[in-house]
Amino acid sequence: MMLRSVGLLSVLLAATVGLAACSGDSGSVSPSGAVADAAAGNQNQSAAANVDSASLQVPNAPALPCDAAATANTSCSAAHSVTRLLTKNYKGPLFQVSRASDGKTLDVYPYTRNNLPRGGDSSLIGSTNVNSTNAFCNNTTCSVTYIYDQIDLVAPLKGGAFGNVPATLTLNADNTESLTVPNPNGGTNKTMTVPVLNGFATITLPGTEGSLTVQLLTPPTPLTSTAPTLQLTIGNDLPAVQGKPAVLSQVTSQGVQVAALNTLAGQAYRNRFGTVNQSIGDSEIAEYMVAGAHYGQSSTCCGTYGNMEASANPATYAHGETEGMMFGLAFSNGAAATFGYCDGDGQQPVNVKDPVCNGLDTNWPGVDAEAGVYLYGPQQPPKEKFVTVLSKYSPVTAQNRFVVKSGSASQKVLTDDFDQAPPEAWQFGSDEGHAFNGQWEGGLSLGEGGDGSAAPIQFFEGAIITKSTADTTDNAIQTSIASFYGPPANANAAACNAGNLINSPLALDKPDAWTQQSGGTASPATDISGVDKGAATLTNTNGSAFANIREIIRVQGGQTYTFTDYVLATSGATAFPGGSIQTDDPGNTEFAWVLNTNTGAAVRGTWGAGQATSVSAVKAGQWWKVTVTLTVPAGSNNAQVFIDPPTSNAAGVRSQQPTNYLTATHYCPSLAILKSTATSS
Repeated sequence: MMLRSVGLLSVLLAATVGLAACSGDSGSVSPSGAVADAAAGNQNQSAAANVDSASLQVPNAPALPCDAAATANTSCSAAHSVTRLLTKNYKGPLFQVSRASDGKTLDVYPYTRNNLPRGGDSSLIGSTNVNSTNAFCNNTTCSVTYIYDQIDLVAPLKGGAFGNVPATLTLNADNTESLTVPNPNGGTNKTMTVPVLNGFATITLPGTEGSLTVQLLTPPTPLTSTAPTLQLTIGNDLPAVQGKPAVLSQVTSQGVQVAALNTLAGQAYRNRFGTVNQSIGDSEIAEYMVAGAHYGQSSTCCGTYGNMEASANPATYAHGETEGMMFGLAFSNGAAATFGYCDGDGQQPVNVKDPVCNGLDTNWPGVDAEAGVYLYGPQQPPKEKFVTVLSKYSPVTAQNRFVVKSGSASQKVLTDDFDQAPPEAWQFGSDEGHAFNGQWEGGLSLGEGGDGSAAPIQFFEGAIITKSTADTTDNAIQTSIASFYGPPANANAAACNAGNLINSPLALDKPDAWTQQSGGTASPATDISGVDKGAATLTNTNGSAFANIREIIRVQGGQTYTFTDYVLATSGATAFPGGSIQTDDPGNTEFAWVLNTNTGAAVRGTWGAGQATSVSAVKAGQWWKVTVTLTVPAGSNNAQVFIDPPTSNAAGVRSQQPTNYLTATHYCPSLAILKSTATSS
């Protein structure tokens, strides 16, 4: 649907839209047992089983996220959204709403070709039928009580119905356990029973070659000889925590409305017991989600979605027990973070948030692994409203790789925030001295931490995969996301932020973007677009080093990075600008460069002990694009970027300039992880 990110508003569903077709089957029974109101003035959609896949697809659109993942043999194991379809193979409702006026419920389906609003663009196909929710919720508000799993692995057990499957867990007389589920083959055996071994039951799906592994690790109510049975449901749908559903809202852009889920503290969607085919133990996993980049209720910890503990009952474990028990995508302020980003003014230990950040309404992408949030930034562009967070993990016995990516949902390129062996574990500031390893328990949750703590978030969509995806698959997923939430409001700004670990690359003219060391000025200048003022002319006023970007950038020892900087070309300069990257390893290694702005000749600076792998420059219009490649020394956790030291000649020799002060115009300084062939598969 090509949403624009300018002028987006979140509004309650009390909108007075009184027409439009209901895309849900209003006569069907909802998961909670309530019957959806058939008198909302809506036209019933035909049974979902009769909706052909073609009617749910936007013509010529990129593959949907879970279809792209399946093509690469890394199929989604669960997918949830209040906003759109995530796979063409799902024909059921996206979620269920309950209205405040009478408590009745409605299963909400996506638009199809057959029920688009008159004059509606075909790009709406597959997105939530907001007309049906507006009509149903007219003059009242609606809350989301149930989010359906679009992968629906338990579908063969349900005979065409939607929702999780009712089942019975039984403690047998010999102290073994068994699980009884419906038998879709019918006949005299209406149920089938399978044993539960070590907290798991395996069900062979009738008529298929597939099987379900049902996670039954921690029953919410322990089975005893006097109470030997427990009624539950199996599947990966997410019901709201009892009594605390979140209000459904809409985000609008240029007349187009899409649904959003705005959770507050305590409002969450949880399915910790009875999930199927999720990653368990130290095994591969990948997840992505799209969240609201500027949601006012953001949490210090952790705005999460993903694989969680098998129980959120604090009576069963200590609060924040073990790092590695969950793999929850986080988008939060991250007060308890192993890594965190901010335009701060001083170096902090890697587990301590810069105090300058505390009062800022900024959110950071990362992974909540329990007992520490692994946040790698950077902050999202200020005008973007949607953010993608994507992460994947592979244990030491496989790829030994942990990756965090993020970026505006409107652009096709994600920033690689971390890509290395799993980081050293931290227990809320106490160094554990080992890389964290997965201890996933297979519970699913949205809007809460693994221990049940508050983690409000504005959520649009997300999916979970039980394998580590290839980078090409990540790109395909993000391409689908960008086709729906894009294009970016400013293509040049998006290109500058994509892949960039520097938070404010287009704010060079702002005084607070710099740590002034000994004078100097920065003034706005026209950037590479020829229109916008995203560049800055920096003038050295006394011959000393001008300034460094006011930011501590988290880096990884042993990782290779590229630094790029656009510098406006000149014709008669005699002193030339340069820059450097300085890390906080024991030697405070500095990697320097100098550019001859007349000819484009780029050389290594003679100051600092670091030796860049390569330094080069190419012409881009009226600008020289400088590229420096460097490998961060072992022991580095942070880096700083310096621009315009008082370099006096093209040989890279640094000296004072008492009379000929240096002036240069810079645009979009960028630091990015350099992907190697070994980590791009």
